[in-house]
Amino acid sequence: MLAKRRAQGALEYLFMVAAALIVILIVVKMLRGKTAEAKEVIVQNNATKELQELANEA
Repeated sequence: MLAKRRAQGALEYLFMVAAALIVILIVVKMLRGKTAEAKEVIVQNNATKELQELANEA
């Protein structure tokens, strides 16, 4: 009976660890997408500023 309780506790622990890892992976994937979008915006803003500077010089 005691071994069964220990096995159940270990299994529950493994499920909790697996659930935590899944949540972490989802968050990391979402953050990677946001950082890629942010990089694109930064590049576009820099290009726009450079074009405006060139237009002002002309």
